[in-house]
Amino acid sequence: MSEYTLDTGAAKKAENLFSKIEEKGKYTGIFTRAEKTVSKKGSKGVDFSFKSNSGSTADYLSIWTHNGEGKQLQGFNTLMAIMTCLKVKSLDPENGEVEKYDSATQKRIKTSVPLFKELMGKPIGLLLIMEEYAKMMDGQPTGDTAWKPTIVAPFTADGFTASEVLTKATSPATVEKMVDQLRDKPLKNKPAASADNGFSDPSQKAGADLESDIPW
Repeated sequence: MSEYTLDTGAAKKAENLFSKIEEKGKYTGIFTRAEKTVSKKGSKGVDFSFKSNSGSTADYLSIWTHNGEGKQLQGFNTLMAIMTCLKVKSLDPENGEVEKYDSATQKRIKTSVPLFKELMGKPIGLLLIMEEYAKMMDGQPTGDTAWKPTIVAPFTADGFTASEVLTKATSPATVEKMVDQLRDKPLKNKPAASADNGFSDPSQKAGADLESDIPW
């Protein structure tokens, strides 16, 4: 009897170890980073990195929960749903070491940041769409756009949504309906390049783009 038998499904997964999530859909995996974040304009939220069970990853999954004036944003509901799916009742940041992109060295380096560790390393599902955003440089539009994954809703590892968890549903029924309704989100108003910055910098990373693009 052979020690190994070809598993074509596993063979396909091998190439996903360093791939990025670039399609809308239903994913299961873990949060490898759940970082407390505050924008330059005072908005606060959580910035996630996610690794799917197949090995593909998504960074800069930002959820903004409050604006600079303390007003709740839609992201607050999403965070509460994530906490429900992970059975977490409260969050307190704790410094921890993670790998992040460093714009100065243009490499991923280990750095200490405030983390919500209660959300990390636990099985969770995410419904993701791809959202188009305007690329920025030094606070000005370059005229280019790019796409990033965005969290629509979380669900438990066994397929229950937050509302189903709270109502003690005996079988999951919502996620598949939501999958059928997922639609990518193109940018409505394409940006014009700034007169002072009418070019695109290919070395610019998504993290800087997205923080500059927060409108509050």
